[in-house]
Amino acid sequence: MTKQDVLKNLKKLIGFEFNANDVICAFEDFEENGKNEVIVSESSNNGYDFTAYINDYDSTQFLFKVDENNFINDVWIS
Repeated sequence: MTKQDVLKNLKKLIGFEFNANDVICAFEDFEENGKNEVIVSESSNNGYDFTAYINDYDSTQFLFKVDENNFINDVWIS
């Protein structure tokens, strides 16, 4: 599975309420540097609200924008 496959899965969550378990499931068997532990966290950065990534140095960052009701508006790769 590639990072583009993960992004495709995550894009299917647009319009739904943000749920960390759904995000983790969307990663399926994706690995980076032999690791597959997915970290999902709230962000205090301007421009996106949540981030998800494999727990490894310099891993691909998937960024989420949600609305005021916590529904996903967009997701992209950093």
